[in-house]
This record gives sequence, structure tokens and C-alpha cells, in this order.
Amino acid sequence: MVVFSDCAECKNFINDERRDTCKCKAFPEGIPPEWFLKGNPKEVKECNNGIGFEPKEDS
Repeated sequence: MVVFSDCAECKNFINDERRDTCKCKAFPEGIPPEWFLKGNPKEVKECNNGIGFEPKEDS
């Protein structure tokens, strides 16, 4: 299954080449699956740890 999440469009997203875990500055140990799949990071002020969605400059 292919899943597209707003998280991948955020400049805080960390692409570490591992396919089993998605990480970002807000969730350095791994973005919770329920957040990655069902969250609306573009619509909330803060995702976690005081960090929120910030669009990549090339998006």
C-alpha cells in the first residue's frame, strides 16, 4: 500500500532511508502511525515538542 502524508511535505521530516520508521524533528523516535496516517499536520499549530508543520521550500 502506498500512503501519502502531509508529513513528507514538511521541512522537519527526516528521510533516513529506513522504510519501517518515519521520523521528524517533532517525533525524533518515529512518527506515530496514527498521526502519520490520519493526522492533519498542515492544520494544527503544533505536532509535538513545540514543533509544527513547515512546508519545504521546494513544495
